[in-house]
Amino acid sequence: MKKLLLSATVLFALGFMSCSPSPVGTWVEPAGNTEEQGFTLNKDGSASSVNMGYVEFKNWEKNGDLLILKGNYLGSSKREFSDTMKVENITKTEMTLSQAGYSVTYSRK
Repeated sequence: MKKLLLSATVLFALGFMSCSPSPVGTWVEPAGNTEEQGFTLNKDGSASSVNMGYVEFKNWEKNGDLLILKGNYLGSSKREFSDTMKVENITKTEMTLSQAGYSVTYSRK
């Protein structure tokens, strides 16, 4: 009985430690002397931009440690895009994404 209880406790602890916070929410980064900018990831898989008039986010998905954002670039040459970024770190208050050697840390709003 003690072994069963110990095994259950260890499995529960490992499962709890491996759970990372959800990326659902609004994530922003300071934009210098202007307004903060970023994106909102909704539970239903839809997404929207925050103070980014040149980008229209449509949807998102998480696949392992990858975050995939899809949408449209706006302006003179409108086109669809799909950006795949690695989630380097995510906490309740911050998320660091990297792509092609460049990383950005966003704050949860």
